[in-house]
Amino acid sequence: MPTKVYETHIKAPVQKLWEFHSNPDALKILTPPDQEINWISPTFPLRDGAIHEFKTRQFGLWITWKARITNVREPYGFTDTAVKSPFKLWVHHHDFIDNDGHCILKDTIHYEMKAGPLGKLANELAIEEKIDSMFKYRHRTVKAHLETPKAAVNAELFDKSVQYVRDIDIDQPASTS
Repeated sequence: MPTKVYETHIKAPVQKLWEFHSNPDALKILTPPDQEINWISPTFPLRDGAIHEFKTRQFGLWITWKARITNVREPYGFTDTAVKSPFKLWVHHHDFIDNDGHCILKDTIHYEMKAGPLGKLANELAIEEKIDSMFKYRHRTVKAHLETPKAAVNAELFDKSVQYVRDIDIDQPASTS
């Protein structure tokens, strides 16, 4: 069973990393541009036992994911385990590690493909690379979101539960009526 670990140092307090991941808009922000994601779950509680359900477009196909949230340790992380997904097994540990006022984002994924030898081949040919690409994108995006000057503006909006404003929206001149 493959295990993947991704770790990024971020110049922000661990609480900000928790707040970012606690917001349902975070998953849309963290979804690479070549994918789509739509929430099915009406709410997004980050608490033990919660079920999060969404659809994602992968390789041109819509796939439904349903994950159970466990091991919630505010503000230090949580685990999501797929109860419905294209994988035989998917366990994703989100660890937010305090590092002298900054933090370390650590994602550990244990997964197993369906379809035996055919699934192993698919993993070697495409899936492993897709997972690497997706998590590298996510880590770059979180780091940029929490560290850049524009991220400070975005974080202020994000923390106030106002709809997320993308950097491109901030760059646009205010319209004069």
